Amino acid sequence: MTIDWSNLPETATFAEAAQLADELGLFPGATADKLRHLARSRKDTWPFGDQGDGHPYEYGKVANARKMRTEVLLKHLEEYPPNPQGRGPDKQPRRKKKQ
Repeated sequence: MTIDWSNLPETATFAEAAQLADELGLFPGATADKLRHLARSRKDTWPFGDQGDGHPYEYGKVANARKMRTEVLLKHLEEYPPNPQGRGPDKQPRRKKKQ
């Protein structure tokens, strides 16, 4: 897939990045919460972190939101696509809810 980098914003919040990833087909159905989950679950490969975390890129901060470099995030999603099947298979049968 070829992405036209000239039309993309330089930085994006999780919500803005999720919308872009969904529109570009890199992460269908992406939401800000799903991207945050990727960030937490991919500690070894996620390119962003706070200062001193040892990640190659730092989060920016605008008001109460974290911002990421859009190009870096989208290249990460190309290289490490999210699991298209969602969560993995159940390891145990589902438990019935107690009433």
